Amino acid sequence: MQYFLKHCIFICSIVTSKTSNQNWVNFFSRFEQENKGFVSDLSNKHPELTHSQFRVCIYLRSGYDAKSIASELDLSIRSVESHCFRIRKKFDLNHTINLATYLYSIC
Repeated sequence: MQYFLKHCIFICSIVTSKTSNQNWVNFFSRFEQENKGFVSDLSNKHPELTHSQFRVCIYLRSGYDAKSIASELDLSIRSVESHCFRIRKKFDLNHTINLATYLYSIC
C-alpha cells in the first residue's frame, strides 16, 4: 500500500509540473506577442539572469505583484522577494528605483 501511495504522489507531482509548465508556455507566448522585443532586450542587457529570475521579470513587467507571482510559479512570497532582491543587485538599481518601473523602461 505504501509503495502505491508513493507512486500516486509521484504521478500527481508530474501532472502538476506539466500543467504549471504548460501555463508558463501559454503565458509566455501571449506576453511575447504583446511585448515584442522585451525578451530579447532583457536577455541582451542582462544575460546573467537565472531562469527563475527571468520568469519573475516577465511577471513583474506584466503587472503581477509578489503574491501573484508566487502563486503562478508555485513559490513562497519570500522566495519571490528574494528573487527581486537579487535581480535588483544584478541590475545595480539603487533603492529609490522601482524594479517594475525599470523593467517597463526596457524596450
